[in-house]
Amino acid sequence: MRDPIPAGLHVDRGAPATLAQQIREQLTWAISTGALEPRDALPSVRELGRHLGVNLHTVRAAYLRLESDGLVDVRRGASTRVAAFDPRRLWPPESAARSHLVGVIVPTLTSPFHAELLEGVEGAAARSGALIVVVTTQDDQARALRAVGQLATRSADGVVVVSHDISALLAGAGGDLAGERRLPLVTVDRPGSTGHAVDVDLEHVGYVATRHLLEHGHRDIGLITLDIPASNVVPREAGYRRALADAGLPVPEAHVARVGAWTAAAGDEGATRLLSGAGRPTALVAICDLLAIGAMRAARRLRLRIPDDVALVGVDDIPLLDAVNPPLTSVALPARAMGAEAMTTLERSWAGETGTPRRVLLEARLVIRESCGLHASH
Repeated sequence: MRDPIPAGLHVDRGAPATLAQQIREQLTWAISTGALEPRDALPSVRELGRHLGVNLHTVRAAYLRLESDGLVDVRRGASTRVAAFDPRRLWPPESAARSHLVGVIVPTLTSPFHAELLEGVEGAAARSGALIVVVTTQDDQARALRAVGQLATRSADGVVVVSHDISALLAGAGGDLAGERRLPLVTVDRPGSTGHAVDVDLEHVGYVATRHLLEHGHRDIGLITLDIPASNVVPREAGYRRALADAGLPVPEAHVARVGAWTAAAGDEGATRLLSGAGRPTALVAICDLLAIGAMRAARRLRLRIPDDVALVGVDDIPLLDAVNPPLTSVALPARAMGAEAMTTLERSWAGETGTPRRVLLEARLVIRESCGLHASH
C-alpha cells in the first residue's frame, strides 16, 4: 500500500516561506510528478501535523490552499484526495515575476531532428537571456503532460512541446484558468494542435519526395512509415498517396511498410519486408532519414545496389547524409528555424503581442544527392 506521506516531505523553520507554504509547495510538486496520483488519499491533518511536528491549523491551511488551487478535494468527514490531474491548475499567477526559465519537452535527444531543433531554441533564447530546461519523454504522452505541470510549478515563463499533441487536454493553452493563471505554450511538429504552433506542410513533404522518384521514371514506389496515426505521420503518407494518384498509379498495400519506431533498426525491418521476394518496389520513400539509413542497410544485405536496383529518398536532411554511401537525397525540414520560431512566439507572448494563437508554417526543400541516380532530365 502506498505511504500517504510523500518521501522527503519536511519543513524548515528557518526558511523564509511559512510552514503552510512549504507543505503546499512540496505536495504540489508530488502531485505534478505523479508521486501522488489522482484519487490518492492525503494523510489526515492530525497525522501529517504529528509527522512534521507542526500545528494542525498549519496543515489545514496548506490543504485549503491546495483545494483552492484545484489540486485536491477536501470533504468533511472523509479523507482529502488528489483531484484529477490537469496541468493548467499548476499555471503560475499572471502577476508572477519572470523566472527566465523556458521548458522544452521532446520525445528524445537521440533524434538528430530534435537535437537540431533544440539548438534553434537555445540560439534564439540567447536574445532574452532565458535558461532552457529540457525534458525527454521517450514518446510517452502522459510524461509530456506531467512535464508541463512540473515546469509550471517551477514558474516557467513558457513551454515548447515538440512532437507531442497535448491540446486535447490543454484546449486554449496559454489562455486563462479561473481568470488568474497563464502559461504560454507552443507546440512544434504536431499539425492540428490548437494554440501557438510551428509546423511544416508534411503532406507536401511526402508529395515532393514521391514526385522526385516519379521524375526518375519509377512506377513501383514503396513507403516506410510509422504504425501510429499521429498528425506528424499521417500527412507524409497522404502526400505519398497523392503524388501516385496524380500520376495515375495505384498504391498496393504490400508496398507500404508500417514500423514501430523512428530508428534505423525499424527502417531495416521495414525495407527488408518490402524488398524481399518478387514484385518488390524499385524505389522507396522513408518518412525520416533514420528509417532511410536502415533501409540502405537492408538493401546491402539483400545484395541490392542503390540507386541501380532500388532508389531511396528520406525526410529531415540530418547532418552527415553526404557521408553515407551513396549520399542520401532527402526533403530537408527546417528544424533549427522551427526551434527559433517557437522561441520567438514565446517572446511575443511575453510582450503581449499574441492575443490570438500564432501559427507559423515553414517550407521544406528537396536536397538532391546520389541515392536516386541521375535525374531523368539530365
